[in-house]
Amino acid sequence: MPRSGTLGTPDPYRFFGTFAGLPFWPGGLTLMAAAPGVGKTSWLLRIVAEAAAAGVPSALGCYEHTPEELKFRLRLQAEAAVGGPHTEAEPMDVERSLARSSEAALEALSDQEHTVRAVEEILVQDYGFPVHGPAVVAMDYLSRIPVVGLTGMLPEDKRAGEAASMLRALARKHGWALIAAAALRAETFSLDDPDLAALLGDERVPYEADRVLLVSRAGLVAPCGCVALGVRTLKDRTGRARAWQLAFWGERFYPALEDEAAHYQHDITGGQV
Repeated sequence: MPRSGTLGTPDPYRFFGTFAGLPFWPGGLTLMAAAPGVGKTSWLLRIVAEAAAAGVPSALGCYEHTPEELKFRLRLQAEAAVGGPHTEAEPMDVERSLARSSEAALEALSDQEHTVRAVEEILVQDYGFPVHGPAVVAMDYLSRIPVVGLTGMLPEDKRAGEAASMLRALARKHGWALIAAAALRAETFSLDDPDLAALLGDERVPYEADRVLLVSRAGLVAPCGCVALGVRTLKDRTGRARAWQLAFWGERFYPALEDEAAHYQHDITGGQV
């Protein structure tokens, strides 16, 4: 056993990249919790696209959408990155933006077949993800990941805790950063100040996560589909909790960071000023 005096100053939370406003570190599990329709999938999609553009192996495993639907959103996000929330984007600039993230893997998954182990095999064997090294893997979403128990497939309301445990183990095994969308309990949708107990599933769901983000609307949805989002950390093993805002550009499924929204001086009532 190593002596404490010889350990030096190890840092288990050394970030290898910041994508769509979130820093990631090897072996970490992040849960992104929100009510339905707030924009979790779109944020996950932007995260993996930016990671791929930075040369980091990245994948989005989705139990909700087809690859065609994800690619459609990705194109609209490229338009947003080039032209903002509403302005028509130059096609060649959009193609260049898409080309930068072309290595991102978008996998449509089955909630009857694709367990955490099955996803691991796809990423390592089919996509050549590192056996041990930085990578970003997003899962959409936690409660749909199939978990097989002693009596067969667990129902959705019972599987989230075990799925979170498996994802955390996968992250640590390979040194990947895992991020998964998590559902909130229906009765907490309207609460102004929900806590970790608001996450759907048993107590292991927030316990297993290294970081838990809560995303909620911070205003009314504008006629153009844009809305302000509030993000805050309910738990973070890497540092202090914080709160910040995104501007969700609904027409283009794009979670814009604060500096991007300020650059376009976007009027949330519909348009630019």
